[in-house]
Amino acid sequence: MLFFRKHSSAPFPRLVATHPGGQRVSSRHSPGPAMATLVWPLACGLAGMALWLSLQWWDINNAALSDAEAALGPEPETGNPPGKATSPASAMLARYRELVHQHLFIANMLLFALGLGGMALAVRLDKRRQLAEQMRGACLKAMDAGKEGLLILLPVRQHGGRFTDFIIQDCNERGAEHAGLARCDLLGRRLGELRDSEGIAGLVQACSHAMAAGSHEEELETTRNGQRICLHRRLLRADAGLVILLRDVSETRANQDVLMKMAHVDALTGLPNRLWLTNFLPRAIESAAANASSLAVLFIDLDNFKSVNDTFGHDAGDALLVAAAGRLAAAVRTEDKLARLGGDEFVIVLAQADHAEIVQIARRINNTLAEDFLLNDRQCCRTQASIGISLYPQDGTCAAPLLRNADLAMYTAKSSGKGRHAFHDASPAAPANALQPAEA
Repeated sequence: MLFFRKHSSAPFPRLVATHPGGQRVSSRHSPGPAMATLVWPLACGLAGMALWLSLQWWDINNAALSDAEAALGPEPETGNPPGKATSPASAMLARYRELVHQHLFIANMLLFALGLGGMALAVRLDKRRQLAEQMRGACLKAMDAGKEGLLILLPVRQHGGRFTDFIIQDCNERGAEHAGLARCDLLGRRLGELRDSEGIAGLVQACSHAMAAGSHEEELETTRNGQRICLHRRLLRADAGLVILLRDVSETRANQDVLMKMAHVDALTGLPNRLWLTNFLPRAIESAAANASSLAVLFIDLDNFKSVNDTFGHDAGDALLVAAAGRLAAAVRTEDKLARLGGDEFVIVLAQADHAEIVQIARRINNTLAEDFLLNDRQCCRTQASIGISLYPQDGTCAAPLLRNADLAMYTAKSSGKGRHAFHDASPAAPANALQPAEA
């Protein structure tokens, strides 16, 4: 029969994850440092106890033999020649003494084997402990090199079925840096004592949620050395504790913001582009519907822009677009939004503007565009704009109908004379009445 079973020689215990579905994945644990430190004293204690018992047994047997010899008295001289058998009592005592010596020898051998086994086990566990410490240090250094912070927490207080405080069992240097404190100031401390630190703020609630759900993931902004950083925090429940992974994603977020800006900004004029307008206009319509307010879309097309390109070249056309974008931005209100669709087409979204304000802005646009443009410090040209206007909710309740109807109104204004604006109207007689000439 095997009394001992060989366990895995893994250097560290494998954590047991609790998934949101409640399923637990169990694993075997290798003896920890506390077990390694207890085995050798325990073996020495058992060996000392066995030695004491063997000595007591030896004393008892010696005393019994002495009493037996005293009771028997001196052995009578029978004159037997040498080599003859002694009396039965003496032979029995000699045999008993021999058995005592044999048992004592066996006990000493067992005691010696127990001591050697304890020493061997203690040495083995100490080697495993050293290997586990080396592997732990290597993992922490690897995570530091990868800019990943690690915190290991254990719950220490529970109230109403929820954990209200946690103690920091271990962490690496990067984790301490993300937490905003030195590693020596974190180990063994409770989160309740560190609530004032910005890196720890809100961590107790996140830990409580992770203990209940099995995991928790979030991004938050905090301060480090006076600078705002974006921190990604991931919490995983393992056994009765928590593993927290921290990563600084400020650079990634900044790159994403740059890419987002590049995707939503027109490269030539610096104005928001068609993609931005596609995302913004539906939200503006939802806001107008929620506030029961008005919304106007102005579709602007520069007149005679093709002739400027043909006459002065594309560089002059680009310069005209940049200058026209600047004048359009100056002609609208601060709360209005201006975007370039492409080519010489622009769109302005007016929020909470009545009919008189819309007309005033349209006339101001044409007045500012009618002034001479100086292109490339040499050529001068003059342009105007045809403006089509659609209103929410009369001309559409979605972004696409509003843009389409504003475009139709712009073509109506352009076909009836340039430098005009027109409101969209579906009735046949409305376009002529809606046309308004631009003021000189």
